[in-house]
Amino acid sequence: MSGRFNNRLLLWILLGLAAIFVVTRLTRVKKSERTLKTEVVEVDTSRVSAILLYPRAEQGKEVEFTRKGSSWDVSMEGLAAPANRELVKNILAELQDLKVEQLVARSPGSWDQYQVSDSLGTRVVLREGKDRALDLVVGRFHYQQSPGGTNMYGQNRGTGKTYIRLSGEDEVYMADGFLAMSVNQGFNRWRDQTVTRLNTPAVSRIICDYPADTGFIAEKTGTGWLVGGLPADSASMDAYLRGVARKSYSDFFDGDRPAGEPDFSVTFEGENMPA
Repeated sequence: MSGRFNNRLLLWILLGLAAIFVVTRLTRVKKSERTLKTEVVEVDTSRVSAILLYPRAEQGKEVEFTRKGSSWDVSMEGLAAPANRELVKNILAELQDLKVEQLVARSPGSWDQYQVSDSLGTRVVLREGKDRALDLVVGRFHYQQSPGGTNMYGQNRGTGKTYIRLSGEDEVYMADGFLAMSVNQGFNRWRDQTVTRLNTPAVSRIICDYPADTGFIAEKTGTGWLVGGLPADSASMDAYLRGVARKSYSDFFDGDRPAGEPDFSVTFEGENMPA
């Protein structure tokens, strides 16, 4: 009788241990899944061949970036243009460095609050060839002030927080960084807006073409600048070059085409500069 009781007790103990083992394993799996979910972005940005944005700034229209060697093109609704490489590099760097800090919601009922719904968020898609490497909805931006207050210069070095959601999933996360501000831009903001980028010390010749043969040539010699063969004030020439060294534009007139040759043109020549 005692032996049968002991066997039955041993069986119950074994069943209890087995149940504890199963529950522990399931709990660990679920915890592991939650941990993996927080590692939202795992992508090799050097392999990204295309970026698709659907920013609220363009009412959700598709803005596509295509890698062309070391540069990028950007297009929207059939209009293509060279892209600002630095802005594209900045987006890729922000995505690669994205650090999820907190799971803030688990259901679609909270999407509007964090602006990660399809209508309120900015969708970001990264492609590696034909494969989709990332599909993310970027939502609301939140600026979090530093608890230490302002510094001696009156500045508060706070941090930016962005709310994100993986497309096709319910969970909403808070991530460190300014990604929300970076991706929600209009098409023209992404275009290369460069007019001039001059290495002014290398400029040795400036050709100004004006109507009715009123142009002139400025040349730098060993003793200074000559304009039309006459000595020019070197300080004025240096100030002029500094003023035109870095020029950009933000307004585009894509439907207009020049009717003929320009009325005015300026050409800068020098060492290691295109003619």
